[in-house]
Amino acid sequence: MKLSGRIGTFLLAIWLILFGLNPLLNLNIPSSETVLAIIAIIAGILIILDIRVQPTRNLGRLLLSIFLILMGLFPLLSITFPAQTLVLAVLAIAAGVLLLLNR
Repeated sequence: MKLSGRIGTFLLAIWLILFGLNPLLNLNIPSSETVLAIIAIIAGILIILDIRVQPTRNLGRLLLSIFLILMGLFPLLSITFPAQTLVLAVLAIAAGVLLLLNR
């Protein structure tokens, strides 16, 4: 794994922890949504940069990267559409299944 992949994975871990702790602890940190969005976008981009050599062998990571980027862009750009939750849910499930299958 290249340095970009390690940093991307590290940022993904940070994002997941903060994303989970925020509602559990009912944190009201100013700009936390913006910070989480930026971390998600950067993690997604770095993971994509790491897998660009063999994209077909890393489809789960590619879908995860797309999911992270969308999770960051939607709140930052105030993008909404009717099936947004469904699209993100399907993308997350597909990425998770492929990652579990090591695809």
